[in-house]
Amino acid sequence: MTVTYHAGRRVQGTNDPSANYGTKSIDGSYTVLQFTESGVFHPTSAFNVEYLVVAGGGGGGSRIGGGGGAGGYLANGAYNHAVTAKNYDITVGAGGAGGASQSSGVGGQGTNGSDSSFDTITSTGGGGGGRFSTSVANAGSTGGSGGGGGGNASGSSGGSATASPSQGNAGGTGVSSASGAGGGGGAGVAGGNASSASAGGAGGNGLQNDITGTNLYYAGGGAGSCDGAIISGGLGGGGSSSINNGGSATAGTNGLGGGGGGSRGDNVLGVSGGSGIVIIRFLTSDGVFHPSTSQVG
Repeated sequence: MTVTYHAGRRVQGTNDPSANYGTKSIDGSYTVLQFTESGVFHPTSAFNVEYLVVAGGGGGGSRIGGGGGAGGYLANGAYNHAVTAKNYDITVGAGGAGGASQSSGVGGQGTNGSDSSFDTITSTGGGGGGRFSTSVANAGSTGGSGGGGGGNASGSSGGSATASPSQGNAGGTGVSSASGAGGGGGAGVAGGNASSASAGGAGGNGLQNDITGTNLYYAGGGAGSCDGAIISGGLGGGGSSSINNGGSATAGTNGLGGGGGGSRGDNVLGVSGGSGIVIIRFLTSDGVFHPSTSQVG
């Protein structure tokens, strides 16, 4: 901290200039602060805010991999969350890593996304997509939204959406004895169940929110892999899947908390989930805040 001494023994301090105070925009009578990386929100008076807090999406599984679950989604939809004159640490969760390529016939489980938080609100990272490993299909992991189950063998279940309060939906099921994996759950819709080797599960759609002034989808699930067709991820940044020996799955979209798509082939890495976001909105006339400095004394 840089400190300057003034007459009358008054002290002025300036925060670390590398700190992130969000990207400000104006929407009519409202100020909107968007945090796509961790930072600080510093009101200088008491007022109420609207918020959207989305966690990082889960990574897609590899080797008949399930889609990653979307990051947890929490929004109040009204100006009813009180803040006071102090610093609020903002945490923006990273997307989970895709499943590792371990060896021929052995896939890797997608990694869960990381949590996002603002004040007392914490959204839970999305569950990683399941995988096929030798003779066993592994279930998707639990999270804000659950990851899709891996395919083949006896099939496997999607991960549950375990966060409280509810932040998303469960992942879909991988199909038994065929190379079709389940889709990751989205904030608005559960992940689709795989039905055959040619039809992996679709990623669950996210939810729309117009907190920035534009109505966008957030927190879509990643699609499950299969042999027959590339499957689309859910609306809100969910990644699409890959087919056997055909292209690459796509990662979840950063800033939307989408789950990564599942990867199908041998010795192919899974793809990551998208990072989350924290958005704070308030009446410009009511809400005074420091964009980059903090006064002491």
